[in-house]
Amino acid sequence: MSDRSAACVRGSSRDSALPLKRRRPFTGTAESRVHSRMPWLALVAAVSLTAHPVRLSAQCPDGSPPPCAARAAANPPPNSVAVLYFDNLSPDTADAYLADGLTEELILRLGRVQRLAVKSRNAVQSFRGRAAKDPSVLGDSLRVAYLVSGNIRRGGTRLRITVELVRTAGGARVWGDAFDREDADVLALEEDIALTVTTIIAGRLLPAERAPLTTWPTRSPLAYDHFLRGNHHLAQRNPRSLLRAVEEYETAVRLDRDFTPALARIAYAYGLYLAFGESGTASPDSVLRRGLTAADRALRQDPTAADAWMARGLLLTYKDPRTFLGAREAFERSIALDPRNAEAFHSYGGVLMTLGDDSAAAAAFHGALVLDPRRPSTLDHLALLRYVERRYDETRRWLDSAQAVDAGFFDAYGTRILLHLTLGEVAEAQRVAAALMQFGVATSVPLAAHAVLTAVNARAGDSVAARQHLDSLSRVVGTLQSPSPPQGFLVGWALMAVGDVDRTLDLLERVHPRGADLSFYLRFPEFDPVRTHPRFQRLVEESRPPGAPK
Repeated sequence: MSDRSAACVRGSSRDSALPLKRRRPFTGTAESRVHSRMPWLALVAAVSLTAHPVRLSAQCPDGSPPPCAARAAANPPPNSVAVLYFDNLSPDTADAYLADGLTEELILRLGRVQRLAVKSRNAVQSFRGRAAKDPSVLGDSLRVAYLVSGNIRRGGTRLRITVELVRTAGGARVWGDAFDREDADVLALEEDIALTVTTIIAGRLLPAERAPLTTWPTRSPLAYDHFLRGNHHLAQRNPRSLLRAVEEYETAVRLDRDFTPALARIAYAYGLYLAFGESGTASPDSVLRRGLTAADRALRQDPTAADAWMARGLLLTYKDPRTFLGAREAFERSIALDPRNAEAFHSYGGVLMTLGDDSAAAAAFHGALVLDPRRPSTLDHLALLRYVERRYDETRRWLDSAQAVDAGFFDAYGTRILLHLTLGEVAEAQRVAAALMQFGVATSVPLAAHAVLTAVNARAGDSVAARQHLDSLSRVVGTLQSPSPPQGFLVGWALMAVGDVDRTLDLLERVHPRGADLSFYLRFPEFDPVRTHPRFQRLVEESRPPGAPK
């Protein structure tokens, strides 16, 4: 749920092919960015990341290379450490959940020690499989003084885990060990490794520092195994995997009814499921109710569970889509309880951006980058924020940063197309759109593909191609009586591109629900030609959240 515990909230991540989200989670890296209500969110799972990305320059708003955050000192802090993803050496590749789970829980445990500066799971994602590389090179890239790496092999009911701690300056091996235990001893192994690593880096620990390293989320090894399996499915970020994650977490809770983190992640998985616009055999109201029930139960058991507050904040944006009643406070509570959770800052920024509190949103996004400078979703969200504010130079620089950190990050492609078209850079928009289509968008998410191609062809003067894609787009949404806000934006963007104002307004007036999401989309420059139209102004007033600036 937090960056250190396998969660990604809307926008992080590879959420989509276009920046039509408020906050995700989603997720080119595995983070996710899933903070949107877009019909093409399944792109996270449907599109291969092996295509060749557009090569972009790397620049932050201050003119320096990314990551875009407070510039690092010449040398990394002496107490800084990154836990690289453990290799799975088991004959069964399905045991990858165990290697990933051990890595992420070590990051979580070490991150509880205030004297340590621990890199987030998102920061180390792109370094998978590189533990054997030159430690000094990895140390420079990650800005850390120490690296933890290892591998895991299961044989029957036995686990063999090898781990080592290396000082990046010079590559000296500071500590290493091999553990041969029963697979029921994973929690004890995590505690042993975390205590040893922390003591070597930080020195003697005070009782208050030892406590979080030795606190177990459950005393049931089997419940914990299902919890790690759930985390593995949660990280895959698609509707089917989210439901499988819920099943694993629910099994964990049946085995240990007091397993608060598992309850929190049930709530979070349901929130992400709603972000995909999926309900399956259950209605969205039923999914929302189940998620809130899990979050409330977790908070009754532990009112200080930061991840449960974060999950509750996400769910409340769906309970009250007009005002996000209670969501802002829930995220603030989560951050107060865990001020080192970059994901919570990012998600909070998304809520604030959608509600129209731009300055507070920017502050929250910068807070996320201070904790985790290599977050493409946060960099892209800052680009999107500046885009709706018409600060286009800053938009471009934040996009450069996002795609320098992760050249395959999909959201930035969409934001860049919007920017190029707004600035009249049609050839550049065509180039980025062609690259985007190489990722399989045309077949995976036709709604987004047809909207992009309608707008790009219209601006290029190819009215025949634009109308063909608009006709295809109209067939896709022709049966929608009440388009969602993101669907309304996509189709409205395409209609505006061909100059069909009346159909644009007719469509937007059918969008449901009217509230914070729609209010945010109506801010986009694409609707500037109708901004003074009485029908559009009425939509703006009916959708504006209470307290949002006019």
